[in-house]
Amino acid sequence: MDETQPATTAPQATILYEDEHLLVVHRPAAGEPTLITFADLTFRPRGDGIWGQEVAGKLGVNAIGFVAKRENWFPPASVAAAAPMVRAALRGPAITYGYSMGGYAALKYAAALGAGHAFGVCPQGSIDPRQVPWDQRFHQYHDPGLLPDMTVRPGEPGRFAVLLADPYMPEDARHAAALAKGAGVHWLRTPFMDHAPIWLLVESAFLRQVLGLILAEDLAALTALMRARRHQSPHWFRHAGNAAFRRGHLEMANRLWKRALELGLSPGITEQDIIRGLRLRMRALRDAGDRQAAIAVALRQAELRPEDFYSQARAGHALLGMGAFNEAEGPFRAALALRQNVGHVYQGLSLVLGSQKRMTEALELCRRGVRDAPGDGKLHVHYGHLLLNNGKLDEAEAQFRIVLKQNPAHAKALLGLSHTLAARGDRAEAIAIARRQTEGAEKDPQAFLWLGQLLLFVGEPGEAEPVFREAMLLAPDLGAAHIGLARALERTGRLELARRVAAEAARRLPGDARVRAIAERLGPPDLTEQEAAELGPQPSRLRRFLRAFFSRDED
Repeated sequence: MDETQPATTAPQATILYEDEHLLVVHRPAAGEPTLITFADLTFRPRGDGIWGQEVAGKLGVNAIGFVAKRENWFPPASVAAAAPMVRAALRGPAITYGYSMGGYAALKYAAALGAGHAFGVCPQGSIDPRQVPWDQRFHQYHDPGLLPDMTVRPGEPGRFAVLLADPYMPEDARHAAALAKGAGVHWLRTPFMDHAPIWLLVESAFLRQVLGLILAEDLAALTALMRARRHQSPHWFRHAGNAAFRRGHLEMANRLWKRALELGLSPGITEQDIIRGLRLRMRALRDAGDRQAAIAVALRQAELRPEDFYSQARAGHALLGMGAFNEAEGPFRAALALRQNVGHVYQGLSLVLGSQKRMTEALELCRRGVRDAPGDGKLHVHYGHLLLNNGKLDEAEAQFRIVLKQNPAHAKALLGLSHTLAARGDRAEAIAIARRQTEGAEKDPQAFLWLGQLLLFVGEPGEAEPVFREAMLLAPDLGAAHIGLARALERTGRLELARRVAAEAARRLPGDARVRAIAERLGPPDLTEQEAAELGPQPSRLRRFLRAFFSRDED
């Protein structure tokens, strides 16, 4: 490929072909070769846009893009129908290029489209469950009517074809080996990149080199180029670090991430990788029954990155979630030393202090938090509940109202305010606010539960019954909702229905001691399920009044 192309005004893009499955767009340019791209799983038609459009523009090459309208792996009948128009639009040699779903199509259809060369990144050899039962990632997208035989046969990828895949990712490696053996595609290995070696190609200058060597059919030079790329790309160091962390090599992972940052990787990407990696590694250890090893991973990551806020904060939250309260305190305090304006760290540390019966410290910490992280609604609500639980009703109300001033429909703040008003004895206002919350767009089972409990408390079991039923619909395993419904039925004189609700709840939630207790207190139901159903729901107040008004007086 030429290093530079003449600067000209780009001609108008045109649609070469369209049917119900795909769109083919031609974006002409003066340069050669013609780059035929196939979009990945998520890319959809957007006007005359194509996958790879930006890099094709930087390279100045004639580009033709196939864009699928859904996850359909580019049905052969549609590609065949488009092929004559595509071949007519070629300029100079042609190379097909695609990633994942598009990588499959780049190999499968190169020769049919008049391309002598193909480049597939993480391609599948098939998604047909009959052909690849061992790779279930994409079985759901296979349509036998559209894709009767997905095999990539010798000659279909053109005269010279190359694929990139990670030899340590089982599914991709198996596809790559099959394509190399069955279709003669050359496999360039990209270790530790998982399903993401496309990140190695994001720089147009590097992709120009790769495409040029593919056109020259120089496998040795391609191999050397990709090997050298691993030492230059921040994305290789990033993904290698992720792989090392998954395998428990924390020191190595952090060295690799550090190198990725030195090569220009955005710190935000590394932060998210650390958060995700720590979560997955700890979950794997917990699932294996090794709780202490999971705790050790969090503490070690915090120790390795003392300057990194996210390592400290994520370690603290992970340890808190495991109930390792004593161990969580150190990372949370380290995170606060690095950044004082992040509300969730104050929340986490206050929960640690509360678990240790250090409530005065927890309250003081949250007081500092709402000062240093102003406007954090979650922190204000959390602080409000801490104050409420410690009997500081006026201060609690103030925190909830701060949030509601910013967002009058804030569900958690409404619930907290309702709790506070009820604790003060303002039950009518507490009920009114609880009703506001249940009428909002966000259906929170806890809000319905609280309203039902309030209605029970003020002696309105008939009104409470449908509220508890709604809570049960939203959260079928919420034991308190079953208990509330049983009590509402009992207090409206329908003991048999109450017994049945309690018995069903005890069967559904055998580990809930409070559910078992009410079932034992009410006793087993006397009627069959059908007989109990015939008792029907409690009639409304209006219906009871009308029935009494129009009934005959007894002599």
